[in-house]
Order: sequence, then C-alpha cells, then structure tokens
Amino acid sequence: MSDVKKLTTSRLKQLVMEEKRKLNVSADEVDAKDMANTLAKNVDYLKALKIHEARLTSKLKKVIKEKNRVKKKIIGDL
Repeated sequence: MSDVKKLTTSRLKQLVMEEKRKLNVSADEVDAKDMANTLAKNVDYLKALKIHEARLTSKLKKVIKEKNRVKKKIIGDL
C-alpha cells in the first residue's frame, strides 16, 4: 500500500500532459468538395446495396416457398 500515490491536481495535469505528448496527433485539412464526393459515393453504394438486398429477399422467398412445397410433398408421400 505504500506504493499508492495521491492524485493531486498537479499530478493529474502532469499525467494529462504526458499522455498528450504520447498522442501527438495532427489533423489534416480536407476540402469540403472531397468530402461531398465521398458522401455521394457512399449514398450511391447504399442505394445499390438496397437494390441487391431486395433481389436477394425475393430469391429467398422463392426458396422458402419451394422448400415448404417439398416438405408437404414428403409428408404426403409418407
């Protein structure tokens, strides 16, 4: 228990400054035009995924319907 140090305001500031030096993160500036293009591409991709999802959903419904039909046929044959 003797290794435990009290957390004073000066010690807290010191810890924060040490962590800040470790991070040393720099933010790059990006043109709004580039961000808009990226956003537009993401929106277009989302639309394409929705269309693909709709196609897959309709195929899945057909598969489930056929599966149920085959099950009924098997039960009827027993």
